[in-house]
Amino acid sequence: MKIKNKIFTIMATGVALSALIMPNKSNAALQSNGGTPVKKDLETWMLQIRQMQEMGGTLGRTDSVNTTNLTSGATDLDIHMEKNTEYGAMAILSASAYGNPNKINDGETTTGNSTGVVININNERVAAAFEAKPSYIENFIKANNRYKNLYPGGKYVAKIGDAIMETYKWHGSSIYTWKDYENASTLIRSVQNGGSIFSYSAYNGPGNGGEGNYSQKWSSRACIVVGTGI
Repeated sequence: MKIKNKIFTIMATGVALSALIMPNKSNAALQSNGGTPVKKDLETWMLQIRQMQEMGGTLGRTDSVNTTNLTSGATDLDIHMEKNTEYGAMAILSASAYGNPNKINDGETTTGNSTGVVININNERVAAAFEAKPSYIENFIKANNRYKNLYPGGKYVAKIGDAIMETYKWHGSSIYTWKDYENASTLIRSVQNGGSIFSYSAYNGPGNGGEGNYSQKWSSRACIVVGTGI
């Protein structure tokens, strides 16, 4: 039976990615773990996570990623930096009957056991931006739309699955809104006081040192989509 667009999303912490992105490394697998996540900026994560499916990457395939728009010729596999909508779907599922209904603390998982996704509170960047300027985050701007969530003009417009406003105050979550200073305001999840996976920040404060700063380094996750005709 032909299965079309059957999607499995696997999220790996930055610490896993740091080992997986290195060429000729085959002694690791895509999985969440409780180690200390590696931090990189948005530009680096966007490209390096896509390159995990290239020759010499995590899966050792013969695929080649276009460094301009991050697309490739593969029709059965797609590895990319997690988008805000993908993080949101994970977070909402964690609070459902299929996950862990309790508040998830740092280092705990979305299911309450080893089958879930390990959460690193105050440490997660997603492929999303509120005021993206090409001169600052070129990889993000040029990337195919399937690899990012863009909220133009610095204004929030709900996207299905992003778990932004509808989850406000869940498990004590807080929000720190975006402000358009000189640089792009990108989105960080589970970052604010209260330690909830539903918190977010897109603040780009004076001196561009806020959480949402395009060049500030955070950990991230890889999402893998497998199937046919993707």
